[in-house]
Amino acid sequence: MKNNNILYTMIRLFLGIAMIGSGAMMLVISGFPTEYENATATLYMNAMEETVYFVPFLAIVKIICGLAFVSKRFMPLALIVFISISINMVAFHLFLEPLTGVPAYFIFAMNVYLMVKHLPDYRNLLQAKRLN
Repeated sequence: MKNNNILYTMIRLFLGIAMIGSGAMMLVISGFPTEYENATATLYMNAMEETVYFVPFLAIVKIICGLAFVSKRFMPLALIVFISISINMVAFHLFLEPLTGVPAYFIFAMNVYLMVKHLPDYRNLLQAKRLN
């Protein structure tokens, strides 16, 4: 059990620090890499940057989720918010840039691992209840 706790802590801290760093870098360099091997991937990312709001929004969400992971506060909520980001990262790489997707696949796997560890926190959400 102790090894499980060490693994959980390592993954939680690594993912949290990575998301804080990634989000901060997105704010500092204002965006994503501008050139990809796949022209469609480049068009997609450039279009998201041209919206003006998306990159700062994503960066702030990543920083907030990262802070939640590091501080272990609001973990179940942060994991739910972040799973949508990690699914999109995987989809982007699967469909547009498969050769550069390994980091995204690891981020997704870490997110899923942490969600599984927090499954008891989601029990009420996952019960089919009828509202009065």
